[in-house]
Amino acid sequence: MVEEKKEKVIIRAKNVDFYYGDFHALKNISLDCMEKEVTAMIGPSGCGKSTFLKLLNRMNDFVPGARLSGEVTISGESIYGPNADPVDIRRRVGMVFQRPNPFPKSIYDNITYGPKLIGIKKPDLDVIVERALKAAALWDEVKDLLNKSALELSGGQQQRVCIARALALEPDILLMDEPTSALDPIATSKVEEWIKTAELSIVIVTHNMQQAARISDKTAFFFLGELIEFGPTLELFTRPRESKTENYITGRFG
Repeated sequence: MVEEKKEKVIIRAKNVDFYYGDFHALKNISLDCMEKEVTAMIGPSGCGKSTFLKLLNRMNDFVPGARLSGEVTISGESIYGPNADPVDIRRRVGMVFQRPNPFPKSIYDNITYGPKLIGIKKPDLDVIVERALKAAALWDEVKDLLNKSALELSGGQQQRVCIARALALEPDILLMDEPTSALDPIATSKVEEWIKTAELSIVIVTHNMQQAARISDKTAFFFLGELIEFGPTLELFTRPRESKTENYITGRFG
């Protein structure tokens, strides 16, 4: 008898409201993301997708006047509780941004930047670099160029350096904010292939609904700060429960 796979919640948002000053950016969001699944977030610009993403590693802590109510937990632990350590949270929850942002350093120094900060030294750094670049599907392309500036690489390679840099700290979760929007189709395909095979919990914001359909296990549709619908990707795209979701994915939204 084949044992049924049990899903494990890694991210849980419960009754989350978020404000930028007086602006109510997120309204009563409740959402569970499962371990080692890809969760996509779609919706029009300004609907709260990126705000929600940044809540998950407390990047909005740096925004004056920002405040949150409700609960956000990772592996059952509150990340906004009094004992939460934002530095440790950001180590466990990596982030890849819309545009590649490698440091003006060598490929090697980009990947080892985080590990060096926590005291890791050679030869362990060499092992980390190879492991992270292989995980980001970049090792074969750059293994003989590790002392080359990351800024000299193509856009797609730079984005994968940024992915590898995030993976070097072995995060539990990787957040990706439109990671392929600035890339050409070939580079986009390579990043998507990596996402589909990564043994990692990934939350990705994308404006490309075809991309969400290709790479994600579950999809969340946001509109005007509200979570309109959330469920298995195939189901959401083929049998949406909400009329707003159907109008958005069929281009009749407006």
